[in-house]
Amino acid sequence: MEFKSQAQEDMEKIDKTTNYLLPNKFKIVGLVLFIISLILNGIIDFSFETIGFKDLLLKIAKTGVIFGLLLISISKEKIEDELIIKLRMQSYSYAFIVGVLFAMIMPFINYSIVFIFSSAPKMEMTSDFTILGVLLSIQILIFRKLKKAYNEE
Repeated sequence: MEFKSQAQEDMEKIDKTTNYLLPNKFKIVGLVLFIISLILNGIIDFSFETIGFKDLLLKIAKTGVIFGLLLISISKEKIEDELIIKLRMQSYSYAFIVGVLFAMIMPFINYSIVFIFSSAPKMEMTSDFTILGVLLSIQILIFRKLKKAYNEE
């Protein structure tokens, strides 16, 4: 009878939860959800000026955009091998770095632009939807670029 150490059991639990990916068909679902939510976001933003629950509709549309990007990001490739796993992890690392830099720099860029066009500029932080959208978009784009560089696509 072989006993596993507590560390081995913990590592297996971590691997089981961190290596979980959705089936490949969820990329299509995510893309459709992303496109529909993006279109709805634009329609709601420009059309519904007098509706009292415009903010709720905008939040739902933005959540759909983020959720669609997330589905694309965590869906398996048709052929999932060690190289694809490595490229995915690299793309998450790059996206995290770009996202942190974006979150740190954008408030100053926004302030500079508002300062030019307004008499009373105000420092505002970047919204959570914007940061999540940048993180997921950068991850997807870098992953595609890395796959292309390794001739995997």
